[in-house]
Amino acid sequence: MLTSSSSVPPGSWLKSEDTVAMKTKRADFASAFLRGRMVVAGGLGHQPSVLDTVEAFHPQKRKWERLVPMAMPRCSASSIVIRDRLLVVGGVNQVPSSAHEILYVKEEEC
Repeated sequence: MLTSSSSVPPGSWLKSEDTVAMKTKRADFASAFLRGRMVVAGGLGHQPSVLDTVEAFHPQKRKWERLVPMAMPRCSASSIVIRDRLLVVGGVNQVPSSAHEILYVKEEEC
């Protein structure tokens, strides 16, 4: 957690005791802030295997939830929010892919 608290020097990292782990351990994933949630998509799993899973963290609920997986697993992708939708672009996998995904979060999922 990056903090600017007066008790910690600006730009310092502080590990919270209240850290909430993701449901799936991952590295090299795409992420963005969408509708009040931190969304992570894809990445490299434990084996290492390329992941198609997507999770969102709700700061108020202090929990992670699974969202609809991507159509194609990928890691090393980029992401951006456009018109209230998460666009995951690029990335790599062991097979040819369309190299883009769009996640639309419906209002009732927020």
